[in-house]
Formats: sequence, structure tokens, C-alpha cells
Amino acid sequence: MDSPVRKGKWAAAKVFLVAGLIAILFSTLLLSCARLEGWGVVIWSVKGTAAKAGTVVPVYLKSNISKSYVIGLPEDKTKTEVPLPSLEFFSSKGAAEKRAQQFAPYAALYLSAGRDGLPVRDKASVSARRVYRLRLGESVKVLNAAEGEAVFTGGKALPGEWYFVQATDGTRGYVFSNTMVLYEEKEGTTAPVIASAPAPSASLLDIIYARPWRPAYYQIMIDDGTIDPDLFILQYGLFADAKNSQVRIELPGYSNAFNFSSVSQSGDWLVFEKSKLRIRFENESSIVADWSGTDPVLSDEGWAQGGQAARFVQLDASIPVMLSGENSRRDSELKAFFQRSSQLQSQSNGESVVTFLSDSAGILSIDLKGSFEWSHTEQLSAGFAPELPANAQGDAITGKIRFGLHLGTGISSAWMGGFSLLAGDKADRKDFVYRFENGQLVIAKASAVTLRGTVESLDARFSPVTYYLVVK
Repeated sequence: MDSPVRKGKWAAAKVFLVAGLIAILFSTLLLSCARLEGWGVVIWSVKGTAAKAGTVVPVYLKSNISKSYVIGLPEDKTKTEVPLPSLEFFSSKGAAEKRAQQFAPYAALYLSAGRDGLPVRDKASVSARRVYRLRLGESVKVLNAAEGEAVFTGGKALPGEWYFVQATDGTRGYVFSNTMVLYEEKEGTTAPVIASAPAPSASLLDIIYARPWRPAYYQIMIDDGTIDPDLFILQYGLFADAKNSQVRIELPGYSNAFNFSSVSQSGDWLVFEKSKLRIRFENESSIVADWSGTDPVLSDEGWAQGGQAARFVQLDASIPVMLSGENSRRDSELKAFFQRSSQLQSQSNGESVVTFLSDSAGILSIDLKGSFEWSHTEQLSAGFAPELPANAQGDAITGKIRFGLHLGTGISSAWMGGFSLLAGDKADRKDFVYRFENGQLVIAKASAVTLRGTVESLDARFSPVTYYLVVK
């Protein structure tokens, strides 16, 4: 057994060993930081220092583990650690200074989101893919002005400019400035403060009563260009009727009228007495309606089937106008399908109906006017095709076909497009994706469209089916 003296010596030795290792590591870090790796142009100003946006600084270390740079500060040559998105890195000082000169007109400019959910896009177009979604009051760094397409609402061009920007996490893309606040970074100034939750008052009731509030996912569909005509309709929304003391809420899969006796205030909530409903303002154009009695946690879409709370917003756009544009786009998709079908033949025969045949999936005919007929579907798995109406004559399923489903990024590379079948007088619809492959039409059953207006996956219960074009 070791003596107490020997144990004490061993403990002291361990302390000296650990201290030595720490000293070696610290020395190594200092030596590595002393070696210049390159130069950087500051994109986001480093708070509390002279390293403002547009400043050229030496870079001593880049760490992909901590996702940071170690830079030299211009005022006293001391070193500090900054996040990777704070800089643009260059191997030479000359290249960094050239970039700083280009960046100078925009170095002090920022944009702050004046509305929750504003998109940053990969191109200067409202139809381009969204790469980032801004929260109310969130700032982005302006990198440059950009040429982009005009933005319209209700047939009128909106005032504003396109800018190329960077978010705090480094994501870059394009924003339209119409609903944003452009501000300049100056000594002693900060980003503009945008109210996020006005205190409840009598005037807020007037705002609620003034006009309909629409589901929050409507704004997402507009921003992303993914409007779905069955989910984006005049009937959905929150409709407050002061005269009859009633608030009616209509959402996909939910409908209820809340009759109340009076309205009181409890914290940030407007409480509609004698009902389960209460409403809270998130900002002047966004409210949360809750009938659960708990603090709701909502997704960006603001609604989920079976939920007891929902987010509603004020829309600048006209629903009929937006639907008209979407229906025109879908008509074009129907014509595009016919053009692709004609390419399966040596020449287009100019027919207004195309017919496809499958040994296992029956005969599918599609009319250029937007109708379909599907017969001999007995061998298909139940649930793949629309149900045959009870009063149908014969075995043919008929109805309307609507092309132009918006495909999510996960399936858009494998499929050319999508369509919906609405059989008979039923409200239910069946969604499919399609592609032409080796001279054949392949279709697959799609999962339900999300509240973002996109199809994100296929129905795993069914396999795709293949058709040959019937040449008349």
C-alpha cells in the first residue's frame, strides 16, 4: 500500500503535468494566431470595436469547429474572435482592399423586416426559391443593390427595390424592400425598434372588426408562389361581427362560431366573455386566436389539423386576383402536358384528347378543356384512383383534372409536374405526380398538399404505374 507521502508526491506531479500541458496548448494557440493566414473584409460590424462593416482586417486563424475567425482589431492590434459570417476572407491584402472599395457604398446599410415571415430568395424574383425566412424586426446586411423583376399586388406595381443581402447565419439572397426598413449604421445608433405586441386597447377591437383576417399560411403561399386553389379561398379566415357579438373562424378541417357577451382584457389577451375564444396581437398585422386556454406554440403556417389555436394576418393582396393568376398558370400547365404527350408521337395529331393505356391501371383519357375519364381500374389498389360515384353509369370515373401542383424540393427533381383529380360532385380530390420516361407516362399518388401549398412526398402505400400513349 502507498504511503501518504508517496500519494502526496504523485498528486503534486499530476498537477504539474496538467499545468504543463495547458501551458503548451496555450503557447501553441498563441503561435498559431501570430501567423497571418490572410485578410478579411468585415461584413457585420464587430460590436464595441473599430472593426466596422467595410473595414479590412488581418485574419490569424480560421476554425471550422467553432465556426469563427481570429482577427486583429484596427484600433490597437489586439485579437478577437468573430463568427465566420462576419467576414469575407481573402488570401491577399490587395484583394481584400479591392472588395472593400466595391462594398463601401453599402457598408453602413441594413434592412429590418417590417413584417414577420418575409422571405429571402435565391433570385430577385417573387417566384424564386426561398432560402431564409425573416422574423419581425430581424435585420439583414445589405451587400449590394440588385436588378430584379417588378412586384405586383392587385394588378399594381409595389414601390421598392431589390437588394442582395446576408442574414446573421451567413445565408445570402435577395429581398424586396417594400415591407422593410432601410437604415444606416451610425455611431450611437441601433436598428429601428418595431413594436411586436401592442398593448390591448379598445382601438384593437376596431382593428379586429374592420375586415377579415386570413390564415397566416396565405402569406407564405403568396411569398413562395405556391398558392393552392383549394386551401386559398375567401371562405377561410377569422370574421368578427360586432353587431351580432360573434367571431367566426373557418380553417381547413375546422369551423366554429364563438358567441360572446363582452370583451375584457387579461394581459396581452382580448378575452371574448362567455366563449372559449381569446385573441392576442403579435403586431399590427398579425394575431393569434386561441380557444384552448393554454399558451399556444404555432408553426410558421399558423395552423395544424386538430389544433385549438391559429395565427391570422392582414393581406395586402386580393384573393380573387391571386387565384386568377394561379388558375392561368394551371391552364398553362395543362397545355404543357399536352405538348409533352405529343412528343411521344412522331408528329402531333392535333387531338384535344389524349388517351393512355395500362394493363394494370386501366385507361386514362384527358381532355384539353380540363376533364378526365378513368376506366377499368379494378386492378388498382383501393384508394389509388378516385372512388366511382354510387349513381355512376358504367365503370368510368369522370370529373375535372387540374394540372400545376407545386412540388417540394424533395421530389421536384424526379417528377415533371403534378395534377389533381376531382371526381363527380365530391369535394375530395386525389393528387398525383407525373413524368414521361422512355416514351411512357408514369404517375404516382402524392401525399396531401401542405399548408405551404406544396407536395413534399409520395403516398408510400402505392407504387407508381406506367401508361402507354394510345395513338389514334
